[in-house]
Amino acid sequence: MLLWVFYFKKSINLSQNVSLNGDYINPALDLDINAFPITTFHTFAIKGQHAEVIAMINPTSINSNSSFPLLGISNEDCKSGFSDGFVGFKFAMINGKAVSFEEYVNQKPEFLMMSYFRVWFSGSYDKNELVNLGTNRTTFEYGLPTTMPLFSKNNSSTLLELFPSIRFFTKNKEVLDFSSGNHVEKTQKPLFVFENHLIHKFNKKLRATLNGRYQLGGETTINDVKGENSFNNYSGTVGVGYQFHPLVYLHVDYGGILFGSDDAESNIFRINLQLNYLKLNKKK
Repeated sequence: MLLWVFYFKKSINLSQNVSLNGDYINPALDLDINAFPITTFHTFAIKGQHAEVIAMINPTSINSNSSFPLLGISNEDCKSGFSDGFVGFKFAMINGKAVSFEEYVNQKPEFLMMSYFRVWFSGSYDKNELVNLGTNRTTFEYGLPTTMPLFSKNNSSTLLELFPSIRFFTKNKEVLDFSSGNHVEKTQKPLFVFENHLIHKFNKKLRATLNGRYQLGGETTINDVKGENSFNNYSGTVGVGYQFHPLVYLHVDYGGILFGSDDAESNIFRINLQLNYLKLNKKK
């Protein structure tokens, strides 16, 4: 049985000086972001193991305030368009036997490790703007998402999800230099990301989460001048979610950067409304 899933997610009230996909710090920016990622999953089997092809586009609106006091430059702007999206491939390495949708819904949690490769493509970009939704580059990401069941009894369970990954970035050759008005080249060092999620399901509908994200590296260089904006931060949120319907899930979480370098700032109060559309294709 093949499964298509279309996933819609609404995030609101995200204020930070970090890019929307969390991989670039600019201390001169203050961003308020509303994003509506739309993701589709296609699941299938390869030699009996679970596999997925995933794609995401990200309609986004931002209000930005950029300030460069030494140059006497400040700018307020509002934009709508697309931020960076991705296409990806996920494959089960440990456990992860391919099962039907009915079996998946009813199976008990077990240790699972996946291999996950994503290619991020640029969203909307105007080389003559100081602030853009897209990054005008390609990002290659590889990670090992892992699920570890810690407790399970009846309809209650506790899971630990770990996702170490690394990102590599191509060059953006059309960055506006606000001091000269010329276009310059920006490069970025690889970025290591380690996500962790502790999820407790009280029953089939109600769950609570503790979420963490550690980032290290990712310093940018513009025309051979280092930005001194490496990540070395750990952020966390606490959340609660409720499954109103098998295809409707609401999740609320709050948090921000807990400790690390002083340059990065992020405060999050996020409401996620997840709407799923499933199309099942039975094999003949």
